[in-house]
Amino acid sequence: MSLKRIAKTCGALVGGQGVNVIGQLLVPPIFLRHYSIASYGEWLTLSATVSYISTLNFGLQTFANNQVAICYNRGEVEEARTLQATAFAILLCIIGAAALLTASVFILPVSHWLALKTSPQIVSLTIYLLGLQVLIKMIFGFLGGTFLAIGISHRGSNWNNVQTLVSVLGTATVAFFHVSFAWIAAQQIITLTVFCLLIMLDLRAKAPEIFPRLRFTDFSRAGYILKPSGYFGMLYSSNFLVYQMPVILMQRMLGPTTVVVFSLSRTIYSMSRQGLTSLTNAIGPEVTEFYGLQNWKRLFRLYELSERVILALVPIVTFGTLLATPVLLSLWLHKPSLYNASISVMMGLISGLMGIKDHKYQFQSSSNEHALVAPSIFWSYVVMVIIAIPGLHFFGIMGFLVLWLATEFFQTSVILRSNYRLFSDFAALDFSPVYKLFGLMLAAAFPAVWLAYTAPRRPLLQDSLITLVFIGVLAAIAYPLFGLEEVRGNLQSRFRSLQAKV
Repeated sequence: MSLKRIAKTCGALVGGQGVNVIGQLLVPPIFLRHYSIASYGEWLTLSATVSYISTLNFGLQTFANNQVAICYNRGEVEEARTLQATAFAILLCIIGAAALLTASVFILPVSHWLALKTSPQIVSLTIYLLGLQVLIKMIFGFLGGTFLAIGISHRGSNWNNVQTLVSVLGTATVAFFHVSFAWIAAQQIITLTVFCLLIMLDLRAKAPEIFPRLRFTDFSRAGYILKPSGYFGMLYSSNFLVYQMPVILMQRMLGPTTVVVFSLSRTIYSMSRQGLTSLTNAIGPEVTEFYGLQNWKRLFRLYELSERVILALVPIVTFGTLLATPVLLSLWLHKPSLYNASISVMMGLISGLMGIKDHKYQFQSSSNEHALVAPSIFWSYVVMVIIAIPGLHFFGIMGFLVLWLATEFFQTSVILRSNYRLFSDFAALDFSPVYKLFGLMLAAAFPAVWLAYTAPRRPLLQDSLITLVFIGVLAAIAYPLFGLEEVRGNLQSRFRSLQAKV
């Protein structure tokens, strides 16, 4: 594996997570200060409403970029160009049709359906502009992902980081002046359009051999592209079902205040898990290359070493975030009343399972071996959302969180079995690290939950110190438990080899 490339990719992804953290720390306080909790809840609902549009690319971006990279590594240049151009042409057709269909928001009573108090005209215009932004983002993502083919995927990630940062700062600025939601959406779409043009120029200058050219389009290959892309489309739809649909349901059934409490709690765990996400995504290009070369030995070694690191970090991140949540809400938003221990505990357990699942799923998605996983993930989320309707009605937000936890556990088990099948012809996977993780999580859960429920009765400084001590104890246990000494030795050996070559 290329440690230098992994380091660059990880650096770009960590930078992206840093940008996301900036947005998550900066934007909510400005909205809450210059609008209101209810208005911020409505903005979150509007943003959630249009997110489903991103599923209309049927996973073309992910499948096409992965397959183009696989073909390039195999020396199949013409095949790569044909697949890339055809996928891009299909994507442009989808975007054009979706842009026309999205205009229907101007004649539909969306504001009434979502129980919003904002002007219906502003609601319709905001949704339309946010929808166009999602469509243009598809093109931006396709172009950025193209750098994967020549082993510099970090460059696309860096472009995305800069675009996101400028958009976040622009959103914070216009929100500071309490402009209408439509103006916030307009600022975001202008920023994205400019960066879309810039990344096209950069891609053509740095990697002209992989710049998408529509003259290579062959629509007879559309079926070959759309079928596996459809499975990725299921996974994109799953993101809507698990992240955005609950917001819409809560807005309709429980009101905007519940939406804000749920979204902020989820944001805190999302921020803390971004380090795990960066490490997981950093190995994606290596998985794609090794799979393309059919180098099962190195792919299996990558799986083993990365698993140890991720599993060791999961309890540290999960329980560290759980204990730090009341401190963050007090210092970040100055609203300690938004802290709910029960919600925080459930979100922590869900976040821990998602950290495991994301790592295991990386080996399926980066190798385009996702066909068996996607339906299980999609349909389990569909069932979760359906059951969540009576769950929210009778049990409130906890009714949904229990369902979400059960769904994540089911999906993690499905992906573990898929990993086993992926490597079945080369080696048998050892699931003992996963069992060790569950044992450690169970042992740590009892004191952590007690500390979480009693946190409001303690001073913030004492809570902070308890969090640091708890993290330190978990780290001391996890290091030998998951064999991180071998990982450290492996990295040191490879680093010395790199230095010797220089």
